[in-house]
Amino acid sequence: MDQWITGVTGRIAGHVIFVENPEHTDYAKTLAGEGSTVLVLNGDKADQGIVPVSGSFDAAGEELLVDGTLSLEIQDYVAIPFVNLVGVTLVRITTEEDWQAFFDDADEAFRSGHFVQQLTEVNAVLAERRLLSGAAKDNLLLTRLHITWDGSVRTGPYGTKIGKVGDSLPDIRVRALSLRPESAVAAVHYPDDIQESLESKPWIPRYLAALDAWKFIPREDRATTSLVGFGVSLYGATLRDDVPSASAPFILKRAAEHTLLDTKTGRLFTIGTDAAAIIEAVSNERDIKVAARVVAPALKVSAGVAEGAARAVVTHFDQLGIDIIGAR
Repeated sequence: MDQWITGVTGRIAGHVIFVENPEHTDYAKTLAGEGSTVLVLNGDKADQGIVPVSGSFDAAGEELLVDGTLSLEIQDYVAIPFVNLVGVTLVRITTEEDWQAFFDDADEAFRSGHFVQQLTEVNAVLAERRLLSGAAKDNLLLTRLHITWDGSVRTGPYGTKIGKVGDSLPDIRVRALSLRPESAVAAVHYPDDIQESLESKPWIPRYLAALDAWKFIPREDRATTSLVGFGVSLYGATLRDDVPSASAPFILKRAAEHTLLDTKTGRLFTIGTDAAAIIEAVSNERDIKVAARVVAPALKVSAGVAEGAARAVVTHFDQLGIDIIGAR
């Protein structure tokens, strides 16, 4: 389900196919390779080759029940700040208002450190995550297919039409080769607008990573915790200048205490104030010499001394398997 919602590859070995009309089940099976999953709305529960789903996938406030066990609530992005997330919630971005609110919230997070609390919850699943994360422009991988009630084959629930019932998988793959990531929402929003907005905001992947970082922080600690780089800098970095890689670790600040969070593993490391400032600078600049030069005034040392300290910090965490720059 995560792969169908987000378009992110690797959740399953193959691709996921969602079928709105049970009459198209047999055709969907011809498109399913090894490791693929076929989801069928109101599908036959006795059919071992599919995962039956029921409810609605396309109506805000409704629920989609997967295999009789997993309940997904559907919500529009603009409604999220006003909704209590009881269970797993699919947060879809389909309208112009949704997109504007998303970008406004990201801006606010970088400026003030304020995040929409619901988006930081473990059970919030942001739709079209692959598009938002800055996927490569060309040769879009066929991670999912969506077969509409009338038999159109799309790249996702709101994606571009690339075929119809009866078309072979090789033909569908050929049509998908030239697609760009924004084709994932072409059926509901003008894709060029979205791509231009994302290209003008290259820091969006780091913002998405920050939403994930909050999920590692206990709820009782969130009110007193800040993410460095979001409304706060330890050495005076300019707003959104040289934003770290999405995969770089985060620094958590609570009063005078600093902790390094590696979201890849969930590991936490207590660090000193100077080390925290160095890590922020190295992550921002992605170059130790440049980082040393910008952080030296905050450390009240020369650039040469700061560089030596920075190299020691980076080496220490490299030995622990933590990539401060986030290049790996």
